[in-house]
Amino acid sequence: MTLLTQRLSGAVGEYRVSAATTVADLAHAVEVVDAALPVAQLEVVFRNAQVASVAVRDTQDPRRIGLVTRPRFTAAMTGRLGFGRAVYSRRPTTEITDWAPMVVEPATPVSEVAVRAMARLDDRRYDDVLVANDVWRIVTTADLVRSLSTLLAVRSLHDALTGLPHRSMILHSLGRRCTSALGTDARVVVVLVDVAGFARLNAAHGQQFGDVVLTALAARLRGGVTAGCEVARTAGDEFAVIATIQAAASQEHANSLAEGLRRDIVTLAAAAPKGIAPAGWPSLHSAVVCSAAGSANADELFRGVQARLRQAKEGRALVQRPPGNPN
Repeated sequence: MTLLTQRLSGAVGEYRVSAATTVADLAHAVEVVDAALPVAQLEVVFRNAQVASVAVRDTQDPRRIGLVTRPRFTAAMTGRLGFGRAVYSRRPTTEITDWAPMVVEPATPVSEVAVRAMARLDDRRYDDVLVANDVWRIVTTADLVRSLSTLLAVRSLHDALTGLPHRSMILHSLGRRCTSALGTDARVVVVLVDVAGFARLNAAHGQQFGDVVLTALAARLRGGVTAGCEVARTAGDEFAVIATIQAAASQEHANSLAEGLRRDIVTLAAAAPKGIAPAGWPSLHSAVVCSAAGSANADELFRGVQARLRQAKEGRALVQRPPGNPN
């Protein structure tokens, strides 16, 4: 999982644009020729090893587009389509063109295009896909499958609603931090927060509003925490932030820094975002734990912060509210 996480962290970036979600993100320029072009001249185009396919324009009907793939061109030139180079080289490109290629709009999801492409007949299954636009572009089936695989991997490790890593991924990251801290002066911190009265919020305003709150809160945490922190959605209305304190004068100092992180997170989430009335924006329950220097244990830390969060939820005096939030 470590290797997968590392690969995804490089390829993913922001979750919503991590892997290409539409073919527009994958498409690249394609050579376009006229249907009347002699095949002998088309052969010159295919001498470029980088050219995998050529789009063919019908000069009589601009809306009609065809495709000549390299395998199709090779089959024509070697006689597998009936005649061979001796005959085809003198004929127009239209005679070796596939006039029924797969054509999609730029906004079509990669998942849909990949499924449709793989459903084609065997002899066309791996043909490039044309992307309709003011300027024709093309996407390869290899790029489609690669992007779809990455997207599925990302989604398996991230929460679909908020785009944040989910519980198993953050626990993996927490374990990695704890391992790195062993035998050093570093301390690992875990902050856990959840939405106070989330069930009542859903009951009063509807689940869709609750989803908006969770999405907005996730965006606040992801965009506002200190560099080096990691954020995840660990349960329905529960979020975790993990960090590493590299140098602290004492355990008391480390605990103070950890508590400061917790307060910063609560303050970060205090004000209602644009579009949500302040009265409808909830407060948070929160808790924090900080490991001893060089002896962090991921399971113990997470169990400990969960226990403290339960205490905060059970006793209203322990509900952490940022200054100025009356809810």
